[in-house]
Amino acid sequence: MPDAPVYADLHAHTQCSDGHLAPEALVARAAEQGLQAFAVTDHDTVAGLPAAREAAAAHGLRLVSGVELSTAVDGRGVHLLGYGFDPEHSALTDYLTAFTSRRRERLRQMVRRLADRGVDVSSDTVEQHVGTSAAPGRPHLARALAAEGHVENYREAFEQYLGTDRPAYVPAPTRPAGDAIDAVHAAGGVAVLAHPGQWTPSPVRRALREQGLDGIECHAASHPAYLVDYYRKICRAHDLLITGGSDYHGGPEAEGDAPGTVGLTRGQWERFRDAAL
Repeated sequence: MPDAPVYADLHAHTQCSDGHLAPEALVARAAEQGLQAFAVTDHDTVAGLPAAREAAAAHGLRLVSGVELSTAVDGRGVHLLGYGFDPEHSALTDYLTAFTSRRRERLRQMVRRLADRGVDVSSDTVEQHVGTSAAPGRPHLARALAAEGHVENYREAFEQYLGTDRPAYVPAPTRPAGDAIDAVHAAGGVAVLAHPGQWTPSPVRRALREQGLDGIECHAASHPAYLVDYYRKICRAHDLLITGGSDYHGGPEAEGDAPGTVGLTRGQWERFRDAAL
């Protein structure tokens, strides 16, 4: 965590993927927290960026175009953050369009697995919670299960049915990390390893660097101070960008958190801005 106030939060989600707030509401919340720079990084979609950009202009907030991409390295799931790209570039839009259809098929598979176990969640309720999201996934299904009383709350939906070792779990679709990095670069952006935590082994990081990785999200909600220091040293050793963000999703699951609880200080933001944007 930075020891100075957070100036930029470069990781947050809207209703266009699995967040709770509309893009306009999320940006307004970020401005209320005193942030000066902000990135909307929805999962595998940039659908929320136009509305977020308008809202950011109204609030005097610098918005960075962002996206969080579901990828894999040698069969291991890895999330990458893209920043500063042209959201209308065909290399990126083609990549993302294919992903939306794969996410919807995964959601249908999970609903079928629930039905096989006697948990019949209404497709109308699921669609109500998916709403305008271009990246439907487990959070939407968890909220639908809670709304219909199949579980008591969102957390219990994961504990009973949707967690990685639970009966209705279906792995998220992925693409090779190199494909994602190439698409972001083609659109003029940079690619950053998201929240690596203690679970991203060095061979995976090495492979990502060889494929063109530009940075690491050192400042993440899941990173205690020693991990922040660890990843900052790696970035300095390999000339990688240092980024950070709260991974804010909003809603009752956020338990009172807000954008800007984790992110970059002004100096860190300016170094990132000058190098990447």
